[in-house]
Amino acid sequence: MSTPPALNSLLNEHFPPGTVAVPLKGDASTRRFFRLTAPGDPSSVLMLYPHVFDWEGFPLKGNHEHLEHVGVPVPKIERVFPEYGAILLEDLGDTTLQLALLCDPSIDRPALYREAIDIIILLQESGTRELPPHAAARRVALDEAKLLWELDHFYKHFVLGYQGVRPAPSEEAGFKSFFQWLAASLDSAKRVLCHRDFQSRNLMITPGGLRVIDYQDARLGPASYDLASLLRDSSLDLDQDLREEGIRYFLARRRDLSPEEFKAEFARMALQRNIKDLGTFGYQVAHLGNAEYRGYIPRTVRMARSAMLTDQRYHTIFSLFEKYVFSPEGG
Repeated sequence: MSTPPALNSLLNEHFPPGTVAVPLKGDASTRRFFRLTAPGDPSSVLMLYPHVFDWEGFPLKGNHEHLEHVGVPVPKIERVFPEYGAILLEDLGDTTLQLALLCDPSIDRPALYREAIDIIILLQESGTRELPPHAAARRVALDEAKLLWELDHFYKHFVLGYQGVRPAPSEEAGFKSFFQWLAASLDSAKRVLCHRDFQSRNLMITPGGLRVIDYQDARLGPASYDLASLLRDSSLDLDQDLREEGIRYFLARRRDLSPEEFKAEFARMALQRNIKDLGTFGYQVAHLGNAEYRGYIPRTVRMARSAMLTDQRYHTIFSLFEKYVFSPEGG
């Protein structure tokens, strides 16, 4: 992958001679990441956007300041270069929660997940209560319209794109009706601050504990959203006992929630998240050619299929998913 011209210009103008930029593995966005090491200085991570930005009005700025204020363990922002579309961040290393769990079977999973859930609680309580009236996170929400957009994105990029199938008009109407119901059922009137993608690849293990990255899209949404992202993570196989323990731990901290109502919402939200993830993976593989994401699809399909089989409300729609989603290459 070629080095962006903006990076070379930035290094020449703002960093000492001999500074080395090493590409890092990115995410599903258009941003690129580099580890910068200048002679005699600790390394930092440069996040490079494909466009310049107005830092004062940039959502990441407000989100970072707020999360830092309420004590969410986010990386420090060291310098900002809006004219280059670049942000220099504290280097948290390379060990994500996902990587640690995959590489070390002896790791204390319950303790790490309790620590992660504590961060979700912090977001939902202090993060929501102290969110400024003008905050960018108040101007967007994980509401019915957004959840429905994610489900439509799945239909376009996984069913039509990745699977390469064309359901009949009546079948497409069945999908759309199901999407509308699922999104409406999750449009919570009482919203809390959500990270938006709180899963193992966005939690870094450091000597000081878990740190949170990729929070630029934080917004208000249902209390189940971040927990579903964490416990029904499409990139990891988690034991059902760990998931159930995580829900119990969360509810022990959020005693204002009805356990039965929350568990039912969690199940629907987890299904929505898995379906949404399939849309993301389908887009990355079929549209952008990122074959890496193909490996996440079988696990996500299994989780979504299992969720539908455990609830009679999905009996009608299950046959369409079995035909066009759960079967390899659309059956």
